[in-house]
Amino acid sequence: MRVKRDQFEIVADILENIKEGNNSKSSLMKNANLSFTILRKYLDYLIEKGYIEEKDSSYVITEKGIAVLERLKKMRQLEFQLAELINELSEELL
Repeated sequence: MRVKRDQFEIVADILENIKEGNNSKSSLMKNANLSFTILRKYLDYLIEKGYIEEKDSSYVITEKGIAVLERLKKMRQLEFQLAELINELSEELL
């Protein structure tokens, strides 16, 4: 069963896709696995915050967006490391 993504994961997926050149709405919907309505909500938010810009019907990530994406990647890495540590301790203690 797939766990629902949180807002951080969705933002990271969108920013990562834009950074990789998947920057049209249809490409983002497909590659970030989002409906048009949800994608539009996040795109509006990311534009408002200055993380992306719309240019010629596509999107580009800004320097501010790249910095946020790097922090989101670090957060994912730390979450993974924490989950590994919890699993190790659970095996040891239980």
